[in-house]
Amino acid sequence: MDDFKLSQTSTEKTNLSQGGPHFDPQLMKQHQDADASETDVNSGYFLKRPFDLLLSSMALVILSPVFLLIASMIKLTSPGPVFFRQERLGVNEEPFLILKFRSMRSGSEKTGSQFTRSNDSRITPVGKLIRKTSLDELPQLINIFRGEMSLIGPRPYVGFELKDASPAIRARRSSVRPGISGLAQVSGRSALSQATVIEFDLDYVEQCSLWFDLKIVCRTLQKVIACDGSN
Repeated sequence: MDDFKLSQTSTEKTNLSQGGPHFDPQLMKQHQDADASETDVNSGYFLKRPFDLLLSSMALVILSPVFLLIASMIKLTSPGPVFFRQERLGVNEEPFLILKFRSMRSGSEKTGSQFTRSNDSRITPVGKLIRKTSLDELPQLINIFRGEMSLIGPRPYVGFELKDASPAIRARRSSVRPGISGLAQVSGRSALSQATVIEFDLDYVEQCSLWFDLKIVCRTLQKVIACDGSN
């Protein structure tokens, strides 16, 4: 399965700049005029929450030995908590605490860059393994079970990452729950500019359906098996 491509209309209407995600007035107007409940009318969208609840509860039970193994590895090799918690923006930009297995030395995010780099010295040996295999994201199944996230959706941003996007774009993007994986993640997110990621996010909102989610799930599994995760 090839990486997903942006729709022609999305790429035509978005003005990318090196300084960050700046959108032209036509795109802002379109999303400002769009009814925020339009996505909810899609019958597939209504199936997302039961689908998320079923899969997250099953996965939490089935993967509980993996949770215990990773938690033990973290505690035995690095002082500090098992989980990394960070405030992110959820549906309608409501803040929530995202959960991940801690992959960096405890407290390093307070003293270093907000973003990790290739061969970042703050990442622990266990952290390198779980990031490469995307296992650090597993605790977000708890976020899904709580209703704070979805299996598939735009990634939940930290507030400052969206400071250059218009209120209309932000509102449209946050009209669905954020996901563990999404259209941008299976389309080469690490190589994409932030503005292009937001284009993919808006494309996902327009096409949101259970069937589309299933296709992204299949592509996500391919990337996980190939260990195409974070560095």
